[in-house]
Amino acid sequence: MILGKLRQTFHRFRGRLIEFDLTPYRKLLAQIDTREDELVKLSDARLRELSDDLIARGRAGTKLDDLLVEAFALAREVSSRVLGMRHFDVQVLGGIAMHQGKLIEMQTGEGKTLVAVLPAYLNALTGEGVHVLTFNDYLARRDAAWMGPVYEFLGLTVGFIQEGMAPSERRHAYSCDITYATAKEAGFDFLRDQLCTDTEDLAQLLIAAGADVNAKDINGHSPLWYAQDRGRTELVEFLGNHGAEE
Repeated sequence: MILGKLRQTFHRFRGRLIEFDLTPYRKLLAQIDTREDELVKLSDARLRELSDDLIARGRAGTKLDDLLVEAFALAREVSSRVLGMRHFDVQVLGGIAMHQGKLIEMQTGEGKTLVAVLPAYLNALTGEGVHVLTFNDYLARRDAAWMGPVYEFLGLTVGFIQEGMAPSERRHAYSCDITYATAKEAGFDFLRDQLCTDTEDLAQLLIAAGADVNAKDINGHSPLWYAQDRGRTELVEFLGNHGAEE
């Protein structure tokens, strides 16, 4: 722990805010692990009942942090049961960090798609919708189909956005509990919505209602940053060089 704090202090001086002390995350992981033995013994129908209860509590306004342990443990068991893929402890730690709004770095093959299921499921419990942004249309379509059975088992709907989709198809996809899309498609849908004069023409109804979302297009283009300032949604272009050249 002391070494971790020294490393974190060193990186702070260098302007890099990197967390090395994972103790708070491991405490939550331990609580999630303790529920596994009980969940393994339950029937599919009982697991669905538990998810329905979480959804009801989430929509009733229960804080998501208070539901994290139950939701992560349940999603982990359902993933293992439906996909044959159980989240490793390090993947659960990554999911906790994502839920807390932190950036996590994972290499190719370390299970980013599976990790995202945990915070996506938890945050979808409120009924306000979750957008999972990925690199290209193929991955958006693949990941929605791949992880979809987990969400559907848990009582949630899942959709995806593709380039060239009709407005009605986009509205349907965005109306799902969890929507997979590229940052480019989500960004331009947001821009188009700002030109609408009728709410029926909006694609991203949930963002228009006021969700704080940030997305980065990692395909070499200018990232898009969505921010909400005192109830007024704005789109800000964040330049990679930290500002436009004079």
